[in-house]
Amino acid sequence: MVRTLGNAFAEPRQVRAGAAGAILVGGGIGIAPLALLRRHFAERNVPTRVLLGFRDEAHSGGLDDLFACCEVRLASEDGHAGHRGYVTDLLAAMLAGDDAGSAVVYSCGPPAMLEAVRRLCAGQGVACELALESPMACGFGACFGCAVPRPEGGYLRLCLDGPVLRGEQVAEVAHA
Repeated sequence: MVRTLGNAFAEPRQVRAGAAGAILVGGGIGIAPLALLRRHFAERNVPTRVLLGFRDEAHSGGLDDLFACCEVRLASEDGHAGHRGYVTDLLAAMLAGDDAGSAVVYSCGPPAMLEAVRRLCAGQGVACELALESPMACGFGACFGCAVPRPEGGYLRLCLDGPVLRGEQVAEVAHA
């Protein structure tokens, strides 16, 4: 059996029955994988909304290349583009104003943002998938160097069970 490290984001209907669309939430360097996911969903005619956040102008490059063909809502901590604040502010407004149950949230970015996304989605009953990042020392699950806690106790190993996990599988996204 050939084993690859980890898994990828699933289609919305694989995550939640009846889900019709996707909301992509990215922060910092986490926007790059979401550009590929957006392209994948566009090829399959999955309605997709994109929310991206950046610390400041110096850290916000690449948008034109990665997301030129779609509508993107931006947030920046320094206020240089879009909403002044966090991308999770945009997500909270979107989840409160939309039929949140019709979409799945997909997120990639820094741990604090992922934890905020996880909590927002849990509070609204919205399914989400999070791309977590951790050093994977052995890649076989033996060292538990990439372990994240489960709500019911025990751990998931990102090299085997992730790096993409559903929000309800994670007790908390650790802040580095």
